[in-house]
Amino acid sequence: MPHPTLGHPPHDITAGLPDAAARLRSGSKRIAQIALQSTVRDEDGFSDRYNEDALRLFLRDYERHIEQLSRSLATGEESYLVSYAEWLVPVYRRRRVPSHDVIVMLGALKRAAGTVLSPEERKVSDLYLHHAMERLKHHQRLPGDHKGNSVIRFFWKGAGIGDDKWI
Repeated sequence: MPHPTLGHPPHDITAGLPDAAARLRSGSKRIAQIALQSTVRDEDGFSDRYNEDALRLFLRDYERHIEQLSRSLATGEESYLVSYAEWLVPVYRRRRVPSHDVIVMLGALKRAAGTVLSPEERKVSDLYLHHAMERLKHHQRLPGDHKGNSVIRFFWKGAGIGDDKWI
């Protein structure tokens, strides 16, 4: 990303696909609703894990996801979306949302954004979202995002005797 204090010029906002970005921005509310509905419909137990307030937050977050995707498409730089995916990790960790659910939400956004994009634009959008999801998959390995290995837990605790306080 350019750094203006170092004398680097900002990215050209017409270098990529500015028409696709404009269509995404104009239909962001509808795209966000479609993406959230498909996430709730397709992912088993998603609506059971999160209450109505959390779903409203996800709907609000989708508008920001769409804006970052639009910025990436307009400039032709995927770093806007990939860096944003890195920034999402601590936010969703604080909300106790595992990375898998965020990846599922971005996958739904990939399908929903395709409703306003041409096939060529959709390929670029899918590529950018795929790279963002790959960055999120990296964070699935970190503690707190998964239950852990029950076999290792069994041996670590001394043949499974004791409480689950430490592991």
